[in-house]
Amino acid sequence: MSRSHPATVAALLISVLFALAAEAAIIRGTVSTGNVRLPGMMVEAYDTAGFLRDSDITNASGEYTLAVTAGTYRVLAYDPQGLYATSFHQNRESFEQSNPVSVSEGSPADVHFQLVFGGRISGTVTAANAPLADAVVEVYNLSGSRRGFTRTNAAGQFSLVVPPGEYRVFAYDANDFYAGEFHSNARAFSEANGVQVQSGGTSTVVFALEPAAHLSGNVLDAQTRAGIPGMQVYVYTAGGALVATKTTDAQGHFRFTLQAGQYRIVSGGGAYGPAFWVEARSFAQAEVLTLGPGVDRQNVLLVAERGATIRGDATLGAFVTAYNLDGSVHARTQADSFGNYSLTVAPGRYKLAVEPLFQHAAQFYGDTPDFESAQVIAIIGGQTLTIDFHPPRAGTFTGFVRDAQTQQPLGGITVAAYDANGARVAETITNAVSTYQLRVAPGEYRVVAYDTRLEYATSYAPAPWPVAVDQSVTVDFTMRRGTRVSGSVLQPGGHGAEGVEVLAFDLAGNQAAGATTDASGAFTLVVVPGTYTFEARTRFSRVTHGPIDVGGTSPALIGFTLEGGGRRRSARH
Repeated sequence: MSRSHPATVAALLISVLFALAAEAAIIRGTVSTGNVRLPGMMVEAYDTAGFLRDSDITNASGEYTLAVTAGTYRVLAYDPQGLYATSFHQNRESFEQSNPVSVSEGSPADVHFQLVFGGRISGTVTAANAPLADAVVEVYNLSGSRRGFTRTNAAGQFSLVVPPGEYRVFAYDANDFYAGEFHSNARAFSEANGVQVQSGGTSTVVFALEPAAHLSGNVLDAQTRAGIPGMQVYVYTAGGALVATKTTDAQGHFRFTLQAGQYRIVSGGGAYGPAFWVEARSFAQAEVLTLGPGVDRQNVLLVAERGATIRGDATLGAFVTAYNLDGSVHARTQADSFGNYSLTVAPGRYKLAVEPLFQHAAQFYGDTPDFESAQVIAIIGGQTLTIDFHPPRAGTFTGFVRDAQTQQPLGGITVAAYDANGARVAETITNAVSTYQLRVAPGEYRVVAYDTRLEYATSYAPAPWPVAVDQSVTVDFTMRRGTRVSGSVLQPGGHGAEGVEVLAFDLAGNQAAGATTDASGAFTLVVVPGTYTFEARTRFSRVTHGPIDVGGTSPALIGFTLEGGGRRRSARH
């Protein structure tokens, strides 16, 4: 074996170093507060896989230089002392949303950062009444993007610097022994309490994690019963708040670590339509699964059918929904910035609707404004249908809803518009300051405010209210606390009658409230104290009770027995 001369080896090493230097690409720039350059700030570049590729500390002039290979990177700057909040490229609100920087040999990329004084979110994470070390604490912007994360020390303590603002904070055990939670003790992002952070201040957040429940299973092909890889599996609270999302592995398997509670499970993705546990057609029909602390629920199966794709043109940002024929939602999507949408559904029969965000009114397939008269679409697996929507330009009902006695704003109240045939064509919910906005096609409508929590009696605006294209009509409501009237509607054989409309009329014959019976034939409506006649209606019969005095806080009970067969599905009010 020959041996190289030391001088030859040295020359070879030098040539390799020169070659590496020649291949290097440069990211450079400054870190400042806008007016003042900041020395001692750390700048880091990460590749597309999330690995740190180079870092530098700004010099006395606030300048930095990163040497990387040609490629695409995400770059951030932060203050090691924690006085300033981390900044992402082009001042994006999260690392994942920051604009990638593409850099090539001989063409340096200039990336400048502007830092702001931050505030701290600090606190502790405990489990089983003891500090939980190495727990992960994540801070989220209100948009749902992750602002930053850290881990607890041996004492279960954490601290994270963020810009002034409002955030939601999540803590979890990386070992999955304890369930993660949002502040404070919330399972879902949408249910979490916000944490306000002020410049230079500290906001304290405390977590006490409980023993986790585990949920695992498979998504199966309805035909082959084989596991489906790459499917999205969603866990929701029973009320519909998204808790967690996973992607199935190569065998179609998934596993979640959750707080104890009640959940509904849904899957979707790829060529398959939505699948609801257990083999339901909609989220509302999906069975609720109850998990206790420490429970490990296995073999939860979601059976997915190869779906059909409905696509076409709607309006910018509009929601397109496929409804089952009972009115429950099967699938929903949102149109992109060009107004294009694509919706995958399981084989079946549906009614399709578009709900625009801006100047247009909602529209069902068949150019109708309401569910009842919408055209039915029959879908088979593997189909691709093109359906374009051209919703009419809208007029708008706006206003506020307040308590009649206190004049306090009432958030969470449903406001709906009904056409001359009694069909509900639009509805919305009042916001925290009690205002609402309803977009409808030009025409005349009856506008109603009702409380799904059944604390306030329904309020009816004088009818009809005309509205023209691009016109804004103000309709305000005041609502009075009411008394619940409950009961049931039975078929002649004694079984509950589902979908029967029950109405309350005052002594002048005006409708005061309405409800529709559930699967057991039960109903509940709310009226202010007074005297009313109650009527149960189907397509074939009407049964009346009353006049009946309803007063105070004592609930009234009414029972109906229908005289004929049939059922009528109708609007609530």
